[in-house]
Order: sequence, then C-alpha cells, then structure tokens
Amino acid sequence: MGVGRASEVSNEPISFVNDIVPVLTKAGCNSGVCHAKAGGGQNGFELSLLGFEPLEDYDHMVLEGRGRRLFPAAPDQSLLLRKVSGRTPHGGGILLPRESKGYHLLRRWIVDGTPFGDTSVELRSLEVQPPQDQIQPGASRQLKAIAHYEDGSTRIVTELALFESNDRGMATVTGDGLVTASDLPGRVGVMVRYQGRVSVFNAAIPLGTDTETPKSNNFIDDHVFANLSQIGIPASEVCDDSTFL
Repeated sequence: MGVGRASEVSNEPISFVNDIVPVLTKAGCNSGVCHAKAGGGQNGFELSLLGFEPLEDYDHMVLEGRGRRLFPAAPDQSLLLRKVSGRTPHGGGILLPRESKGYHLLRRWIVDGTPFGDTSVELRSLEVQPPQDQIQPGASRQLKAIAHYEDGSTRIVTELALFESNDRGMATVTGDGLVTASDLPGRVGVMVRYQGRVSVFNAAIPLGTDTETPKSNNFIDDHVFANLSQIGIPASEVCDDSTFL
C-alpha cells in the first residue's frame, strides 16, 4: 500500500482480510441469522460472527470439504458465487447480483487462486469524509470511508464499509454511503464500520428560517447557540430559575 495518498480498492492486490471478509460482512453472510457459527451456521457452512476470525473463515471457505466451494479454473461455477448470486437455491436469497462490485471482487479473488494476502500491516483507524456537514432538506451528501494503516498508508474503502443512520426518519443512507436528508430539522448521525473500526458522520438538517443569536454569557451558550444556528432553530427566551427547574 502506498504512503501519502489514499488508494482505491480496485487497484490493490486482493486480500482475504481487507477485501473478501468485508464483502461477506456487507452482504450479511457472516451475520447471526446466516452462516455465523454463533448462530449455528447454515447447511454446515460456518463463518465467524462479522468476520472476527479470518483465519478460521479462510479454512472453512477454501480448504474445508476439499475446496468444493471454490473453482479457480471455472470461477462462475464456484458454489460460493452460485449461492450469493441466486443461481443455486439459497436460503438467504440474492446477496450479490452478478453485476455487483462485490461479486466481481469475489470472482477476481477466486481467479487469482484465493490468496490470503499480506497481513503484516494492521488497520489502525477508520475515517469518514466529511466528518460533519449541513444538509438541506431533501438534499444528499456522498460520504467517503478511508482506512488508515499502521505503516502510514491509507486506502479508500467506501465500497466495502457498512453505513447505518441512527434515525431513518431524518436521514437515510445507501450501501455506497449516499446520505439523503428528510424534511425534519435537527441532527442525525451515520455510523460507518469497516473491519471492526467505527467512524461517525454528523449531519445538521436546518429548519430553513433565519435566526438571531442572543448574546452569549458563557462557553455553554457558545456551543448551544452555534448548534441552534446551524439547524435554524431560534433560542428560547431567558427564564428565571424556578421556571428552568
């Protein structure tokens, strides 16, 4: 991985830990209701919950059953690809259509001989860009997820990350990180997850009215008035202590 700039996922050698496990996690393959061993697995195929044991997962996928799930010589006939694309009956339904990026990444990994990949450089943190922003009602904002590694290198992992809004009534987010605000004013957060790391995007959805900021009397007022100004909500009148309590 190059240092000093973020490289795209598609330009990197495929890694089981950094690419394949996130694809399976995003598709829900290693969730408790699917093939996670914490939930009992399905049809004898077990994966660790959310991919926290990649070495075990690699053994189950590649080596178990004499490699019957993967066929590098005929990748599209691999049982794994046939199941996730719905070409072979699968209790979880279609998880990765054949035209999806996740399917093509899995296919390329199989064609390349199912390498485990380099694990010498560990993931340090996950960054989301922008970390915060104001989004007008009905407007959208595209997020970018960036993985930071111990050697100082960075990698764009938006396609592999999981995105979840903490209030879908205020804002929704697609699997590719596109946030769309509703017409409800206020603040909403979007959690971004990749390989056990978490980052949060905070959005302010304004009411759409001009507000006059009262005189600040202390640092608490500074923070409160800045927040109210950003979402377009006027501050309440000053009240006496008995009313406040």
